[in-house]
Amino acid sequence: MHKLILVGGIGLVIVAALAVWVFIAGFGFISDKLPQWVSSAEKIGGAALGKAQESLPLLEEKARALSPEIAEKIKAAVPAGQIPATDVGGEDIAGVPRFPGLVRVSFEALSGKKTVGYKGRAELAAVVEFYGKEMASLGFRKRVTSASAGGEAHEYSKGGRKLGFSFKKTAILGVVTTEIVITELLAPGK
Repeated sequence: MHKLILVGGIGLVIVAALAVWVFIAGFGFISDKLPQWVSSAEKIGGAALGKAQESLPLLEEKARALSPEIAEKIKAAVPAGQIPATDVGGEDIAGVPRFPGLVRVSFEALSGKKTVGYKGRAELAAVVEFYGKEMASLGFRKRVTSASAGGEAHEYSKGGRKLGFSFKKTAILGVVTTEIVITELLAPGK
């Protein structure tokens, strides 16, 4: 009986050692192959994204030919489709240029100060550079108050006037949009 227990115990230790060895070998194999799998997945994802970018305009065009309702649903699903075709009501802030192609998407006037939002298909860097140059040519001093890969915030001041600019980038399905909100922080004589 003791021999049977001894043989069973040795067998159990051998099985446990084999299980540990299989776990370690499997982990080593996976950790060795994981970078290759991730790289392959990135390539496949990039190719799929490229095809989606090519196909979306054609899909919307074909859907419009079949049914305007379906085309509107597709347009709403694409980030750029959420940009109105024309400006919402309100007005631009006097003396502040607008980046070409941006549409006014919001307007608010409280206590004599305006806040205006714009959105359009544009690269964040191009929009930020445009406002930096344009506002400098108008005599405004720029101060960056925050910055990240997805957006920036600037203050522009000139005399008794101060404007806040908030820039935000969105990229979904390869469609890049930039949203900008301009706020009158201090208006002259107010």
